[in-house]
Amino acid sequence: MRKLFYIVFSVFIFASCATDETRHSEKVVRRHDNNSPWIVFCYDVTGKDSVWVSEKWFHDNGVLNLEGPIVNGKREGHFKGYYPSGKLMSEGDFKNGLREGRGVVYHENGSVSIEGDYREGDPAGIWTFYNEEGEIIDVHDFQ
Repeated sequence: MRKLFYIVFSVFIFASCATDETRHSEKVVRRHDNNSPWIVFCYDVTGKDSVWVSEKWFHDNGVLNLEGPIVNGKREGHFKGYYPSGKLMSEGDFKNGLREGRGVVYHENGSVSIEGDYREGDPAGIWTFYNEEGEIIDVHDFQ
């Protein structure tokens, strides 16, 4: 019985020493003139180590302007931008810090304004431009 107690106790001590709880932390890195947050970096903190995992930008009225993930200090993954009203303005992906893939910009009424693709940060292929009623007003080929 005593041997079992020492085994269980040892496993418990080993497990509690081996796990560091990760917590989320945010740091305001720039403020608007009215002192509201402008740019906020988000970190995952484990013990003494911290990893920059996302960024948030805010309009001067406090509404979220831009948000997305960071990997190895660069934008990576899906980003969204918002109007000062809070409505979705744009969305698209980043790869290794550069725009990549489909990008869409919306009118404030929610209809698509612009859609097109990016390759290594540059516009590529056919881009379509729409008015607020959803009618095509221009098409441009970025080749």
